[in-house]
Amino acid sequence: MALSHSASAPQLARTGSGSSATLRASAGAMGLTSSGSAATLANATTTLYDKMTAEGLFRDYVAPKVRPSGRSITVPLADSVERDLQPEVHFALPATPAKERKFRRLSEGPGEITVHHGLKDQKLPGNEFRYGVRGSKGTTAEEAMKAGQLLGVAEYKNSCNEQVYESMRREPLGKPQNRGHTLKMLPEGFGSPSSAPEDGKEVIYHKHLKPDTEENRLMYKKTHNNYAPGERLERTYNWPAEAQDKNFKFGAGLAAAVEGAGARIALNLDVDEDGNYKRTKLVTKVCEDYRHVQHPKLMKKTHPKQGATGPPMHYDHRYGVKSSISEYTAQSCIKGYYSLEEQLPDMDLGRCTKPGRRNVTIETRAFGTPSIRTDKNAPHPSRRSVADECSYGDEPSAASILCPQRFDSMGIPDREFLIRRSRDDLEELMKNVPLDHVNFDELWEQSLALFDDGLPLVSLDAMLYVHSGKIEHHVATSCKGLHLTVPAS
Repeated sequence: MALSHSASAPQLARTGSGSSATLRASAGAMGLTSSGSAATLANATTTLYDKMTAEGLFRDYVAPKVRPSGRSITVPLADSVERDLQPEVHFALPATPAKERKFRRLSEGPGEITVHHGLKDQKLPGNEFRYGVRGSKGTTAEEAMKAGQLLGVAEYKNSCNEQVYESMRREPLGKPQNRGHTLKMLPEGFGSPSSAPEDGKEVIYHKHLKPDTEENRLMYKKTHNNYAPGERLERTYNWPAEAQDKNFKFGAGLAAAVEGAGARIALNLDVDEDGNYKRTKLVTKVCEDYRHVQHPKLMKKTHPKQGATGPPMHYDHRYGVKSSISEYTAQSCIKGYYSLEEQLPDMDLGRCTKPGRRNVTIETRAFGTPSIRTDKNAPHPSRRSVADECSYGDEPSAASILCPQRFDSMGIPDREFLIRRSRDDLEELMKNVPLDHVNFDELWEQSLALFDDGLPLVSLDAMLYVHSGKIEHHVATSCKGLHLTVPAS
């Protein structure tokens, strides 16, 4: 996979860093014609300074024959937007050498197993090769376990010979170890009996414990900051005798103070703090001039450090680019002069433009899967799985989640009240409502009058609207409302 670079990268230079005139002259010296050397000159480069100097974009008034310091940006001679946007096509990088390719991270091709670069190109032995030393066959685990087994008279003689060992007498086979202890156990069991029980509170908070001495208390207060509850912090200062007076105050007195003397000394920079004028100090003129140039005085301009009269410029020289009058204004630059065809997106927008990787198709639709699957039939919310992460475009908004509908907890959305139904369906719904003194025929006629289409269909919301109006009229009548003059029918 080739890495893309900018067309102005310095490493893309083909013929050195000379100027464009030198490159064209060297190309003519090699015998390249204008048509035959098009591909060669297309990869030739120059510097941005030489290019702008040849085009007369700026002038050097100070030293036109002295080349400026620094390194200029390398740009191609045949620079274009297409070459800058497709550097991998016009400035293709050379392939990685075969000996160095295995050290790259992306050195494996499609379908190739990724291995360490140290394991590549190694010569492995055949499938029949086995590592290690070949062992001898014929000795099994059973034979190794029975190698020292003795039977009969030989086993009896061996046990008699082992009776002389101390470990055999202390730890006989199949019996516990005999340590030779004589244990005497009381009828109550092992251990010594406990004394009379004590109260745990008396052990923790002993009331007969003597308090610490004053010397120990002061030592613990100094080493561990162990102060008694409510004890005052004593710093043990040795105050003078004058401080013992009850009218003693810290600070200087006002007897020797003169009003305005301190502000006068602070504002007068020519005298010291004691009021005497500063002494004259003789220094070298070079150091004093350097101090005035490097550290200018307050409210004074900074020295340009380019000579006594400033930089060697002409008296009418002005910095910056000279303003010019043009037909292009700021408004025209912002809005542009593009036609409608030029403002439309390119035909290859969203399609691969690299040679050999284009998806040629005659379809004009957008490829890929949309985020909201409106192309599929959404299942009913009651039958939709909780693990279904697909968005069908009918998901509730944040407002509906924070403020749900009135009967949403019962599974009845508000749109059910807006559906127009027939007389039989509404009468069946009204039978299940325990309401007294409700005339269904009267509600039907008044609700049907709210619709002007002439269809014998009425919504439940319309009937609730008519019924709520009757309730309001009845309440106002019972409360002797003066604004009601005509009783409800």
